[in-house]
Amino acid sequence: MSRNRSIRNRGRSKVDSNNGELNITSLLDILTFLLISLLANYNYSGQVVNIPGEIKIPRSTSLESQKSGVAIQVSTQKIWVDDRLVLDLTSADSINKIIYDEGGRRVVPLYAELVKIRDEISVIKKQVEAANDFSGRANLVVDEKLKYDDLRKIMYTCASAGFKEFNFLVLSEK
Repeated sequence: MSRNRSIRNRGRSKVDSNNGELNITSLLDILTFLLISLLANYNYSGQVVNIPGEIKIPRSTSLESQKSGVAIQVSTQKIWVDDRLVLDLTSADSINKIIYDEGGRRVVPLYAELVKIRDEISVIKKQVEAANDFSGRANLVVDEKLKYDDLRKIMYTCASAGFKEFNFLVLSEK
């Protein structure tokens, strides 16, 4: 008879002794691991820099984080300042423009844009006393294939416009 009872109960589902409660220990372990990995990879510099698809950023082992400043993105054919296109060597418009002055050392469209930004910061500082002073910092996002001579012209242009401190944004090789 006990054998018949075991055969009858074989198809029935067994009721869990936990009264239907879920065991969330493993879920909490996963969430803790996810939280720790997100905190470890968090960029706490506070400044967001968009990188155009035309720029391939070099890699570095440097651990220093970026500081706030004007973002200057430079590819082999284009220059952006704070996500605004300043110079496009591939367009027909740039052929007729004067691109360089001071003996080919200064990029005119970049210089004009940087002076405009510097002047805007000065006006804001006069109007709002709590505003930050002009830092003179430029965050350079430079394509890894850009020639050194072109980079020197960009840096000279930034310095002549008053941006004399440079930060190069690179990808970390963590």
